[in-house]
Amino acid sequence: MLEYLYFIIELLALLTLAVQYKKLEKTQYIYFLPYLLLIVCYEAGSIYNLFNVNGSNEWITNVIITIEFLFYSCFLVNVLNQKLRRRLFTIVAVTFLFTVIDVAFIQGFWKLATIAILLQYIVLITLVCMFFYQLMNQAGEQLTLIRLPNFWVNTGLLFFCLAEFLFFAAFTYMTASKNYHYYLLWYIISNVANLILYSCLSISFLCFSKSRKLFHS
Repeated sequence: MLEYLYFIIELLALLTLAVQYKKLEKTQYIYFLPYLLLIVCYEAGSIYNLFNVNGSNEWITNVIITIEFLFYSCFLVNVLNQKLRRRLFTIVAVTFLFTVIDVAFIQGFWKLATIAILLQYIVLITLVCMFFYQLMNQAGEQLTLIRLPNFWVNTGLLFFCLAEFLFFAAFTYMTASKNYHYYLLWYIISNVANLILYSCLSISFLCFSKSRKLFHS
């Protein structure tokens, strides 16, 4: 049931972006268009089990989460202090390289690459925290937070990444211990995090035209 609900929220985020397209086309927010199209196609395919191979779709989950990591990490690095960008892009590149190694040689392509996924979410959480730290340092500039698209994107990402990190950490433990008693709880938390993320994205697209203060920081 939750899959259908957050699939609808994803569609609404995509439609909101389409409506706001003219206001977004000269910023990096325009890259959300192909990204959200990909996510919507992935979710639709998952609902109808189009990606199942031998009864599992873990391979496509590895691919999508890696694309998600690359997209959001590059987005976040570009809204952080320019002096830090080279180092941060290096961290992103190293994390991606480790993901390739994990998928190719450690956990395998057909199994969920939980080690790499946990590392990816740690990097994303760190980048989000850096954004909020940067935002706090600009508090004296009388910023109206609810009008800042970047604030909403990062707020959604913070909830999403924390929940996903806990979900995959719990999933790893449950798989190792063969104890799945709490799977439903973590599954619900993960889906609620998706609802929060895509709702925040929709809000960010709607308030985009009201402030561009942090887009080129």
